[in-house]
Amino acid sequence: MKWKLFVRNNSVSAPKVTVRSSLSWPVRFIVVFLVIAVAAAAGFGIYEFGRNFGGPDRRELLADVEKLNAQLRDVSAERDRNAAQAAAFESELKVEKAAQDQLMQQVTTLEAEQTRLQGDLSFFESLLPAGKGDKGIVIRSFRVQPDPETSQMRYRLLVQQSGKPDKDFSGSVQLRVSFVQNGRGFTLQIPDPTGATEAEPGLPLAFRHYQRVEGGFSLPAGAVARSVQVRILAGGATQLQQNFNL
Repeated sequence: MKWKLFVRNNSVSAPKVTVRSSLSWPVRFIVVFLVIAVAAAAGFGIYEFGRNFGGPDRRELLADVEKLNAQLRDVSAERDRNAAQAAAFESELKVEKAAQDQLMQQVTTLEAEQTRLQGDLSFFESLLPAGKGDKGIVIRSFRVQPDPETSQMRYRLLVQQSGKPDKDFSGSVQLRVSFVQNGRGFTLQIPDPTGATEAEPGLPLAFRHYQRVEGGFSLPAGAVARSVQVRILAGGATQLQQNFNL
């Protein structure tokens, strides 16, 4: 009998049973409200925990940002002040440099003027009347000095007819420069003999009282000039020859 009841209750044809809750809807509402409240409290607790764990809140961040902005404004203002001072110092330096350059230019001009005046003084001193014993063509002055601008040797020669000349002198002048290079002696002729002619064997001279001759010449690298021989020629003959040691 028990076996039949067991089979019938577990078969397809067994009677259906419906289980209904015994809780009323107010109770269920309270239960749902409590569940929601617990969930909200748990969420808020998780938020607070995350905020405390992760860092400051928005107000603290805004305060930090405002503080940093204030510091940035101060630094920018300090930078602008320093830039203005630097610009003022730079302007003063430019003015001082311009003044210094102008003074250096004036010094250079004065030095050049002094050199020119010294040359003119030597020139006019050489124009003083020759001695009573001097006759015919005389060399009143001769100088050789290096020219830093052209790296050449510059020479200045002043030739004069002594006494009271009644006619012009016509001739030429030759220079023979003796120099030493690597322990050996050499001679440089001015002008270059390859370009000279029989009619003009040297630098032309044509004057009544005096004539000034200037020019330059270059020496080989490492050469040192020792002396210069000046020859005055006229009519194919040597009128005057004089040596000058350097």
